[in-house]
Amino acid sequence: MLGPGETILVAVSGGIDSVALLDLLQRLAPDYEISLHLAHLDHGLRRSSSGDARFVERLAGERDLPLHLSRLDPDSLAAHRAQGAEGAARAARYAFLESAAAEIEAERIALGHTADDQAETILHRLARGTGATGLRGIPPVRPPYIRPLLETTRSEILEYARARKLAWRVDPSNVDPSFARNRIRHRVVPELEKINPRAGEAIRRGALLAAEADEASRFLIATLWDAVCSDEGEARLTLRRDVLSAYPRAVQKLLLREGARRVRGDLSGIDHAHIEAGARLIAGGASHGEQSLPGLRVRVQSDEILLSRTDKAPIEAWAYPVDLGETAIPDPPLTIRLAIANGKAPRTNTDDRWTEHADADRIAFPLVLRSRRDGDRFTPLGLGASVKLKDLLINERVPYYDRDRVPLLCDREKIVWVVGVRLSDEVRITDATRRVLSMRARERA
Repeated sequence: MLGPGETILVAVSGGIDSVALLDLLQRLAPDYEISLHLAHLDHGLRRSSSGDARFVERLAGERDLPLHLSRLDPDSLAAHRAQGAEGAARAARYAFLESAAAEIEAERIALGHTADDQAETILHRLARGTGATGLRGIPPVRPPYIRPLLETTRSEILEYARARKLAWRVDPSNVDPSFARNRIRHRVVPELEKINPRAGEAIRRGALLAAEADEASRFLIATLWDAVCSDEGEARLTLRRDVLSAYPRAVQKLLLREGARRVRGDLSGIDHAHIEAGARLIAGGASHGEQSLPGLRVRVQSDEILLSRTDKAPIEAWAYPVDLGETAIPDPPLTIRLAIANGKAPRTNTDDRWTEHADADRIAFPLVLRSRRDGDRFTPLGLGASVKLKDLLINERVPYYDRDRVPLLCDREKIVWVVGVRLSDEVRITDATRRVLSMRARERA
């Protein structure tokens, strides 16, 4: 937690925990060769908050320590209003502490969380349905934050404060039953202590076991990830269905959860039921399917599992008029260039799927570029008979969830070109062709 010569910013609210923390660190400062600064944020949520600020000012003066003091303005809280009043104040407090630490180049920010806070946090998370990671509780060290009192109980701190004749402030909101944490502290924990007088210790021991299980899970994920993930990009990745399905169900869910975390950036809003639904989809026998989770889409198509973030709405039916020259369409991002010339078609690279030539006199202008529709039929070059467009896309191995994005160049009567896939036999060039329509498409980034 502490290194020689470091500067430590101590968050002091004025309550017993932070005052005891400051006293302890100041006593340890000569041995560890550390320098201390105090930080206090007046959140303005209580009438007595200004009294807390004055108390901390006096404390800093008595101990001859530099103080960084600030008061929240309404705009600071509004930036975090989605977290509720207490959550907004907490987020603003952390932002203030990090700003103050950066200003003085402090290596650490010391917080006064105790063993009782740890037990209450674990119970709160358990009631909200957390997994093994959440059951680990508050970390003692998460740079730049350190919590030196995390294994010290509130009763031990009270005994210490009295022995040292420390003065502190009492926060009346700590007994307000409208806050869930206070109900846990004053109602739930006392009931548990009737069952086991050392319930808090047992809860914290459970957190250590959860931490070990979580570490083992992280190791397992890291070991298996390269085998199961075939492609990973920004806000999306692909898992190998056959590889994932060979693992035990619990391991499948671990890897699926990791995939969700990587795609979304976090797991907020994703719970056990969501991961279970995704696992059922993967285990099913269907060749393709889809499951929508909060901020995430899980798609199964043949041997692949596609995970993508759902910031954007799914693509809807679209159509754009296309004329000679160059036309750019926004979504899917594509540019198509059309030109008509007399004579025979120029030689082209048969491997270039984005370039085609057609008999211009067999096309019923004007042209339109559109998405597929129910009932679409198409006559592929060389087949001479129409087929369902759906069957063509399947045979050409176009991924199930990409089919609505395949551009179709159509005249007034038919599909002329399934862009990037196949030209229509109805517009093929023959010996009788007099005018050639050259078509070149290009995908844009």
